[in-house]
Amino acid sequence: MDGGCKRCAIACVGGDTLNQYLRQFRECGGDMDALFTRDTGDDDFYRIVIEKGRVYETGYPRCICWDNSHKGGCECSRQALIYLYSQMLHDMEFTVETLQTIRGGAESCKFWIILVK
Repeated sequence: MDGGCKRCAIACVGGDTLNQYLRQFRECGGDMDALFTRDTGDDDFYRIVIEKGRVYETGYPRCICWDNSHKGGCECSRQALIYLYSQMLHDMEFTVETLQTIRGGAESCKFWIILVK
């Protein structure tokens, strides 16, 4: 893992975005299914349940990354999700898988958050 991407990700989402995610997670009683079915009212990203209690998808219909130096990998976006969900899920083990990215040639960015049982 690129330490630069991890630092970049935390700098990007460590403030207001993290607070918003934590607030929404608390409002959903710490329930990932409820969080991922909740209407965010935000057109910049989406969240859906793929497999209840285990697999969740989040993504962006347009590139929201301000750093143009990472053309294809979008590792910073994956690291941002790892950081956000690690702050919410504390002791729960999970992985974040990149499915597709705009910078990689897709029409949208898609990531899976997979809870390890």
